[in-house]
Amino acid sequence: MTGRRGKHILSKDNVNNNNGSWSKSVPTFSDLPTCLLELILSYLLLKDNIIASAVCKAWGKAAEYVRVVGKHPWIISIPFCGSLIDLFDPLHWKRYTLNLPQMAGSFVCYSKDGWLLMRRSSFVELFFFNPYTQELITLPKCNIHIQKVAFSSAPTSGTCVSVSLNFALQYRLSIGICYPGATEWITLEFPFSLDFDPFMHSNVVYANGHFFYFTGGILFDFDPASRTLIHQAWDESLYQAKNVYLMEQKGELFLMHSSRSVTQMVYKLVSSKWEEISSATTLDGLTIFASRFSSDARMDVLGMRNRVYLAKYSSDSMQCEFYSFREGRLLRPLIVSQRLDEPNFFESLWIEPPPCMDVLDFKLRKGKAKVTIAL
Repeated sequence: MTGRRGKHILSKDNVNNNNGSWSKSVPTFSDLPTCLLELILSYLLLKDNIIASAVCKAWGKAAEYVRVVGKHPWIISIPFCGSLIDLFDPLHWKRYTLNLPQMAGSFVCYSKDGWLLMRRSSFVELFFFNPYTQELITLPKCNIHIQKVAFSSAPTSGTCVSVSLNFALQYRLSIGICYPGATEWITLEFPFSLDFDPFMHSNVVYANGHFFYFTGGILFDFDPASRTLIHQAWDESLYQAKNVYLMEQKGELFLMHSSRSVTQMVYKLVSSKWEEISSATTLDGLTIFASRFSSDARMDVLGMRNRVYLAKYSSDSMQCEFYSFREGRLLRPLIVSQRLDEPNFFESLWIEPPPCMDVLDFKLRKGKAKVTIAL
């Protein structure tokens, strides 16, 4: 590791004998230089890292030094009117407010890397906004009606690309492409022959250089570099649900279906087949964060492993449902909620946590969160 020197630890048999010569012994894993041991342990998953840390003192110190723990996102609630937004930490059940007049009169469309993609009252005026740095980057007016919109990375990264989707006709998909600094959107038309319900759709996900979108049993795969679109269909009867959420983790796609009458179902795309995740062993430390406009999946989030979190909007309260896997099934959810002072919030979605609480004008909301078990 940078900034640390490896030390070779001699075993107890490598001592000076009475003749002044060194006795020979077979080296063990505890004799590994610290830098090499840290390199090896850095490749382990969190659960294996914890197991390795119990081998000996040297291993414990090295494992702790390279241990990587995933961070959990927060819920941001955007008001329909006004400039006071809410931020909720689902792990510690704390709620904060932040006054952002730049967002007044705007609607949220997507979230990624701590940035929000917003639109004005019209459907064609879009802009990026970072609620923590309060940076604002405008996009040119979109020349197609926007049903779904997403972006690949932070607009300040230099590699950001935005896409908009519109099923104007039942058998035709319009896709717009735009880059920060561009003066106009590039519009593409893609005809296809499959019939589906355009109102049962997921959020858009960016993975492996492609944008993915699931609707009516069909997964659309758009490559902005080659400007090509492919799609694959499955039996639609397997995916009848009111709400559909799509997320990715290290390039792998996950799908969750949610409805009031049916328990949440989670699937993983494996070799062009959606396989149901039915146990904590299958999740293997994965945590799913789902919402209407942005969903995410993360590994090894302490205190939140093998769970599904769902950010929900209520007319008079902020709600977060979370489900735990036990005995091969998802348990009934615990619902964490807090009543809002002014019941006018429009939407809730996931966003990266604040980089530093001290430099921002955060205010901790008074009142305790209410926890209930859904029946």
